[in-house]
Amino acid sequence: MHILTTLVVAMLWAAPTTARAQGHGCEMLLRDGSVLEGKQLRRVGADFVVTLATGERAVAGKEVVALFAGATTVVALPACHLHGGDVVFGAVAGGDAAGNELQLQSPVFGRMPIAVDRLLTLASPGAESQKAMQLPAGVDEAMFVRAAFGWDIVAGTVHQFGAEGVRFQPDGAPLPRWYRSEEFLALRLRSEGATAFAPEAWLTTRLGDRLATSVQGLDASGLQCTVLGSVAVKVPFADLASLTFAGDWLQLSDLVPSKVEETGFDGEVVHSWQVDRNVVGGALVSGGRSYGKGLGMHSKCRLTFVVPEGVDRFWTRVAFDDSVAGLRLAPKADVRVLVDGKVVFEQRDLTVGQLPQATGMLPVRAGGTLVLEVDHGRGRDLGDRINWLSPVFLPAMRRP
Repeated sequence: MHILTTLVVAMLWAAPTTARAQGHGCEMLLRDGSVLEGKQLRRVGADFVVTLATGERAVAGKEVVALFAGATTVVALPACHLHGGDVVFGAVAGGDAAGNELQLQSPVFGRMPIAVDRLLTLASPGAESQKAMQLPAGVDEAMFVRAAFGWDIVAGTVHQFGAEGVRFQPDGAPLPRWYRSEEFLALRLRSEGATAFAPEAWLTTRLGDRLATSVQGLDASGLQCTVLGSVAVKVPFADLASLTFAGDWLQLSDLVPSKVEETGFDGEVVHSWQVDRNVVGGALVSGGRSYGKGLGMHSKCRLTFVVPEGVDRFWTRVAFDDSVAGLRLAPKADVRVLVDGKVVFEQRDLTVGQLPQATGMLPVRAGGTLVLEVDHGRGRDLGDRINWLSPVFLPAMRRP
């Protein structure tokens, strides 16, 4: 492992995050649209016990849509993007001689074994967004090597991963050689298509990891869970950003809009909308908390969805992304939710630093339309990075 990467990992391991996380508490979004703010949380069997200001409350696990704890700050470490949407940050620490496994040293999970046949992209720090880095037709494996301007695409074959980087043989070269992490922006492998599966929950961590997970336990010390199909890990509570559970609800970000309308202040689109990310590709962070599911939008943007069968209510929060605070701008935005063409929620002049605004429970009907709209408020559209946080269609309330 290179000296700089070793120091970064060591600093992250030593970071005093426990006091911050404990002081921040957590929030629990329930199936009835209510939000509980708790000081402590533990799981008992399939259910949860949350410590509120008024005492403890038991909550059935099947009623919990999501848990929100701390904020995510993506660090300067390589990122492994895997089939199915998993993302793990860490330093490349090793691999087997046959090139079938990559060993990643994660500040959150420790040593993580990753099967290479699940790997889509190994991105160097600062290169997590790979929309522009596409494999040319007929190329299954390629290095995107740093150049004076942009990158050069080097097609070839991966042989091995190790602390030295990636052992890669360019097409036409007699032998493979090691590429250090400083030499390339990304290694990309051809996708054969993500495997369809329904995890119990999606986990996001304070460092930006996003993993499908099965939860075994949760208490003041942390989360015990299984990730990557079979890897058992314990995530300290200080490293937990959010958990988004599967259930008889539908996350809006898992649906495809029926209509997309985007324009910029002067006609040109500044940033296009994104799924489960903010509009610049980062984690959805608003009000000091991370959200694993949601939509990032920039003014002026209007997304239309057809309401699916089996649901009759919609809930979300909306706010500026916390990253805007570092831009030294004072943007304002107007946000709206329309159901069947009627405005049912509106917040004018939404500002940076405002806590996420809840829409409340909005009635919808199957086959109808739901529209999320972001418009520039007073002034231009600079910095209008709006997050729709945990937008979810909920089924009819269960009767006692």
